[in-house]
Amino acid sequence: MAKDVISELNGLIQMDLNAVCAYDQAIEACDHVEIKGKLGEFKRDHERHITDLSSQVSVLGGTPETGQDFKGKLIEGFTAITSHSDHSALMAMRGNEELTNRRYASALEEALPEGVRVVVEQNYQDEQRHLAWIKDALDRRVWEPKAA
Repeated sequence: MAKDVISELNGLIQMDLNAVCAYDQAIEACDHVEIKGKLGEFKRDHERHITDLSSQVSVLGGTPETGQDFKGKLIEGFTAITSHSDHSALMAMRGNEELTNRRYASALEEALPEGVRVVVEQNYQDEQRHLAWIKDALDRRVWEPKAA
């Protein structure tokens, strides 16, 4: 069972590593201060997820993932290519966060030790918050100047 849990956690770590790279691209494409700030906050959440999940993998006797994979390079490249403005960066990150949310939800369907489950649940709550904010920012069109 530990081997299956380690594999599941390493899959989440890989996804979070990929997300950090995608956030770098999206942040670079943004001009709006609020959007850049929130995306930076979300990127730091993903970095914390990597640290917390890596700690769990080590406790279980495994070796945590440490680098971006091919899929991550594709996600990063797609985000870079499609992110030319605040709006397009948010659109790209909405898709990335939808994927991340599905992946965390799927992990929670697995039999996880209690300590691991707590970490995965906390990370999933972060992911839900990220996606909700991005969707709301898109709905409100926060990058557009407000009329005086």
